[in-house]
Amino acid sequence: MSRNRVIAGQAGLSYGGFLFGQASRFAFNLLVARALGAEALGTYALAIAVIQIAEVLAIAGFDSALLRFVNLHQGDPARQKAVIGSAIKTGMLLSFSVAILLLLFSGSIASMLNGSRLLKLVICCYAAAIPFNVSTMLFGHAMQGFSRLQPKIIATQIISPLLLLLLTPVFLYTAGRDEALFFPFALAAAGSFFWIRPTLKKITGVVSTDILRAGADRAMLAYALPFMGVSLLSMMTHWLDVVMLGIYTDTASVGIYHPAARTAGLIRAVLIAFSGIAAPMIAELHSGSQKGEIERIYRMVTRWIVAIVMPAALFFMLLPEPVLNLFGSRFGAGRTVLVLLTAASLMQASFGLASTVLAMTGYSRLSFINALGAFLLQVVLNALLIPLMGINGAALATLIVFILLSALRIVEVRHVLTITPFSVSLWKPLVSAILAGMLLFALRPWLLALSPFISLAAGVALTAGSYAAVMLLLKLEEEEREIILKYMPFSGKQPKQ
Repeated sequence: MSRNRVIAGQAGLSYGGFLFGQASRFAFNLLVARALGAEALGTYALAIAVIQIAEVLAIAGFDSALLRFVNLHQGDPARQKAVIGSAIKTGMLLSFSVAILLLLFSGSIASMLNGSRLLKLVICCYAAAIPFNVSTMLFGHAMQGFSRLQPKIIATQIISPLLLLLLTPVFLYTAGRDEALFFPFALAAAGSFFWIRPTLKKITGVVSTDILRAGADRAMLAYALPFMGVSLLSMMTHWLDVVMLGIYTDTASVGIYHPAARTAGLIRAVLIAFSGIAAPMIAELHSGSQKGEIERIYRMVTRWIVAIVMPAALFFMLLPEPVLNLFGSRFGAGRTVLVLLTAASLMQASFGLASTVLAMTGYSRLSFINALGAFLLQVVLNALLIPLMGINGAALATLIVFILLSALRIVEVRHVLTITPFSVSLWKPLVSAILAGMLLFALRPWLLALSPFISLAAGVALTAGSYAAVMLLLKLEEEEREIILKYMPFSGKQPKQ
């Protein structure tokens, strides 16, 4: 049962890091919303959408390829160094090229998104961060292939967002409002890069000369390119609502929409945390033809994800008002958006591991087809619903896409691998969520009558407390008891070996 502990321990570290990162980004959005206004927050959201899509092109699928190829060449350090050096070198070259293209076409992009000159300047400043972010991600994935997730989490989820949060008020009060949007993002990216760079040698043995002398790896390139398509389409799908709101509305509407999207995105962090450590493990098991163990991990991790995300999903959907009021009274207009996007994030988090299973078992082209279909459907739905419903239309389109995509991926994994994410014990978090949701719904009028901060604190306490109480009454599964005994030795019991 050692894999249970590895997954729980690494995912716990990962989720803690993601939670810190999301909280820091949430605080950054809160700062921008209150200090600079909805228009500035919308400008930031549109610029980030452009930059993150560009970064996917620069990474070119080598992040996923590193996870697979580092594990495929276990026991051959020289070959592992070669694939890591090749991926990093290619990513660096592509990142500089993409950054230059953004600088050249920043005006056209800003005009297409109905942005002002401010959006053009923000895109130009943020383009400088692309080489740093791409290198940091490839360094992190190379180490993740050695089942060392901590460096990537610290660099991308602690150092970078924390620097962004800390530098923004510094520039705001020493330089000005525009400078507070321009410079912190690139400086934060540079800070995380310089922190993670020395760690690469310690864990992988790769040094600068390995990267400079690395040649092209055709096998890894052939594997990576479909994943670039998958990642590109996934990232475009992720930001498509924001981009199309920019096309059909204005930066202020994007600014109202973005806090709800960022809040709902906290739920997805759970999936990212678990899939990050499960991915290389599944790749290793697949190379050894251990389908039974893949299914056990698939079901166990799905149950853990569902159990963790349910309380937050309940709170966001039943009490969206006190959450959004933190950003200011104007942002309360996004409460329906928060409900719809939370439901979408719940579907993605609960069943998104199917995408990881497909990717790590060699079905990259099928993953690409899924991503392409989801993207095209979301384009059509956004084009139809945004003119009719505004920001609510963008959120509804996202929900429809993730419901259909989740169902499709589950069916595909069942067809190609004959495994499913569903286990008998999955009913426990579902029943706990239903009972906790009924209590929260009954107390909703009383909670909304309180002041925003008290309502927020009381709602969180009631949701988490009632959900945890029911889960404990229904009794934990053997895997959960094993993890608790492992990390709580003062209980006087020892986990089974």
